Amino acid sequence: MSKRKLSKQQQARVKNRRQAEDNTLDESQLQPGLVITNFGKRVLVEDEQDELHNCAVRQHLGKLVAGDQVFWQPDIEPNTGVVVKTQPRRHELSRPGFRGQTRMVAANIDQIGIVAPVEPGVHPDMIDRYLVAAHQLQLPAFIILNKIDLLQSEEEWEAIAELLWSYDELEIPILPVSTVTGEGLDELAERMQGKNSVLVGLSGAGKSSLIKALIPDIDIKINELSEKSGLGKHTTTNSILYHLPSGGNLIDSPGVREFTPHPCSLEELEQAYPDFHPFLGQCKFNNCTHTTEPDCAIRHAVKEEEIADTRYLSFQRLRERFVQAP
Repeated sequence: MSKRKLSKQQQARVKNRRQAEDNTLDESQLQPGLVITNFGKRVLVEDEQDELHNCAVRQHLGKLVAGDQVFWQPDIEPNTGVVVKTQPRRHELSRPGFRGQTRMVAANIDQIGIVAPVEPGVHPDMIDRYLVAAHQLQLPAFIILNKIDLLQSEEEWEAIAELLWSYDELEIPILPVSTVTGEGLDELAERMQGKNSVLVGLSGAGKSSLIKALIPDIDIKINELSEKSGLGKHTTTNSILYHLPSGGNLIDSPGVREFTPHPCSLEELEQAYPDFHPFLGQCKFNNCTHTTEPDCAIRHAVKEEEIADTRYLSFQRLRERFVQAP
């Protein structure tokens, strides 16, 4: 039986793949692009004309995520190609995944927006974990108090203020927002203007509603992503980059049940808590863990309400689980 011959189109496609793997690409064919999202072994790349291309990724490049700047080569089929080079990342947000693997979330970000919803509830422990991650990346962070339309009484507002007072003392911006009434949306859009921002938070925080409110034509963009990726309306469980009407980019990260920053030393964790700084070095023991040691300046500050109890407890939970032994 004779072997089946490849068509000219198939031959060209195979040639492009071989060139990509053999590092024999014609540099003149390379185009700059921006990764919009990752799905499986492929990515959606936006070119300089804002067109989307379904691209394979050269194997040695590793996992690409929303926000990555790349160089890609067009394929024989329309709106397809191969990513062959990446530009260095300025910052990359990741989180520990299953079996100790690192799961990338977003690349080249300028700031982190932590979505804390009134319902199902504001969790200071979750906020602190993202703030530690922001400190590790040396990135600014701000808190989005979402769904404030659900606060119906002065007492409810006071309860939320009590939860968040420590962040206000640390001068971390807190933006009360409601997608129902529109309150705070202009301030949020202004804070993200001209920057690459990533929204993070637990499942049910309301990030999707915020994005729909900030980007009026979001449904059109989602349909285009679905069409180009070929995966239907639910294109991916990974992060997706959207362009904001007022300028700048917004990366929507998948909601998680729990977020953990990367393991670090005790000293590094202490530095991620700026409210601890005035009292560091004042403990009786140099290696004080601020748990049961006598004459601990941190525990004394908590007792005197100079450090919020919620902040101290979140510090201890992170210390127990993620501080590496010296």
